[in-house]
Amino acid sequence: MSIYHCSIKIINRVGGRSAVASAAYRSGEKLHNDETGLTHDFTKKGGVIMNEIILPVNAPEEFRNREYLWNEVQKIEKRNDAQFAREIEVALPVEMNREEQIQCVRNYIKENFTSKGMIADWALHDKGDGNPHAHIMLTVREVDSNKKWMAKQKSVFANARDKEGRPIYNPELPSYNPKDKDATEKYRIPKLDENGKQKVRVREGKGTELLWEKVTIPSNDWNDRKNAEVWRESWAKQCNRFLDKDNQIDHRSYERQGLDIMPSIHEGVRARKMEADGKVADRCQINRDIKELNFIRKQLKQLAKEITELITEKARAIYDRFKEFRRSVGDVKRSGTDCGDIG
Repeated sequence: MSIYHCSIKIINRVGGRSAVASAAYRSGEKLHNDETGLTHDFTKKGGVIMNEIILPVNAPEEFRNREYLWNEVQKIEKRNDAQFAREIEVALPVEMNREEQIQCVRNYIKENFTSKGMIADWALHDKGDGNPHAHIMLTVREVDSNKKWMAKQKSVFANARDKEGRPIYNPELPSYNPKDKDATEKYRIPKLDENGKQKVRVREGKGTELLWEKVTIPSNDWNDRKNAEVWRESWAKQCNRFLDKDNQIDHRSYERQGLDIMPSIHEGVRARKMEADGKVADRCQINRDIKELNFIRKQLKQLAKEITELITEKARAIYDRFKEFRRSVGDVKRSGTDCGDIG
């Protein structure tokens, strides 16, 4: 079975991190950071096989320029705790050739991310150490039809109330559409005063106006936690299109698959470098121990299976001989009875 790995994390401004520096490191390029005035040069970084930017329909063509793209992201994401990008890191099965690995990542990006409006900047890393992988940086803000960054949140009319009576927006229920007022006005929730009556306001020249509840919701569902399971499963499916039956991968844990196998732990770059230098890394040793333990458990299970089959076979043979014995005894008795009747 091929190795499965798909991790998801957020790249943000906390701790002095920057989108430009992150993109420079992953792409192995030299990028200037307009915000800090620093230039991040990773052109000597080894193992970067290729990189590219894949754009959704609305994104301007100039966003194919990596330096321009991530500087623009930093301009729009101004908060001290701003999220710059979402990163997906996936392990590329060594059973695929390079062309298949690249096509697999492209298919994965187009199906799950650019089709939803995200801009994807990805790079393939392979140092020849048996760990080829891809880093996929995704924008967290959409681009509208005018090629402008959209707000992460939007204000909409509430269409329901929660158990405490607070106004909420339920996407599974019909909602008010200002462009189709007559057909959808009944789906609005009135704003109430302390007496439970709908609030109003008087606008000069427009008379009395009824007030309706509004709530702020995300502009898209990209941050929905359910996506993690969808994206992880999708990566397995994309890989399996290129893998033979014996090397199929599964995004589920061994426990969820119903397999009695102890999972290995993440080794990391430092541990593998130690091993390459001839040292013994604790994390790598743990994985070797786990591999040996899983082998022993597999052998014990196979031995138990063979013993069970042998016992079952012996028991079946004994039972068959017992049935044959009873049948023989019955034949003798019937034969003796017949002789007596004749006499």
